[in-house]
Amino acid sequence: NIMPVPLIDFRWYHAVNDQHKLDNVLASSAKHTQLHAIEADIIYSEAKGQSVMGHPPQVDGELTLALLLQQLNEANFQSTSMTDTDANILKLDFKSMKALQASINDVENYLKDLPHQLHQHVWINADILAGPGGKGEDMQPKFDSVEFMELLTSETSLMKSSTLSIGWTTSLTDIHAPYTMDMIDEMLTLLRSYPCKNITFPIRATSVLTSWEALRKLYDNNVDENKRWTLTLWWSLTSEQHKMTKDAMNRIHSLLESDYQSILPNRTFYDLVNFSPP
Repeated sequence: NIMPVPLIDFRWYHAVNDQHKLDNVLASSAKHTQLHAIEADIIYSEAKGQSVMGHPPQVDGELTLALLLQQLNEANFQSTSMTDTDANILKLDFKSMKALQASINDVENYLKDLPHQLHQHVWINADILAGPGGKGEDMQPKFDSVEFMELLTSETSLMKSSTLSIGWTTSLTDIHAPYTMDMIDEMLTLLRSYPCKNITFPIRATSVLTSWEALRKLYDNNVDENKRWTLTLWWSLTSEQHKMTKDAMNRIHSLLESDYQSILPNRTFYDLVNFSPP
């Protein structure tokens, strides 16, 4: 039995939304020195009538999703590995239901070219529930959570074997605002209706320490011994007012990785700018 690669060892590339960034990732991953994880954002371009790479408030982008996937496929970004434990990760962060629906053919074509055991390394990410940090219009999810789950878990969907990365909307009004017990329970209740094995919950790292009692419930849920849900901590802002301190990162790392008697170690991905394990 091959020991899985520690989740902390993945090197994350955030917002791979243009050709220049994609070129950098492909050049780096070609060296095979470590495992890579790409996070890329997808919006719907009314001008092009298709899904493109970009992050709101952008409404258009140069690089289409189809072209991004084609280049990843040609570079064997994920399929150089034949074991399901050590393949690169592709996290596709969809910014609206329209962007997702316009992308299904492209994503399914990409999956058809990937060995089935590697499908779980393609992540479909969406903020499907309202989360911490504000009450405004921008905090309303751009997805209907049930519609999203029905689409991705239906028997006919090729994406049902990929990983669902499902989270909550967040606001910069208060970057430490907590995920509440109600928010976590809403997600767990939703998931009871669907047969999902591969799930990761994207959690804003700046809220972890203020939300720990609630977040812990996500780690307590095991689908079965072989398939434990994971969390993916994310944060990419580096300005003085928004950056995460080294101390905060170390405290989170200690909380999650140091108690070997618990169910916590090796259940968390760290998509954090300037993070290096202590």
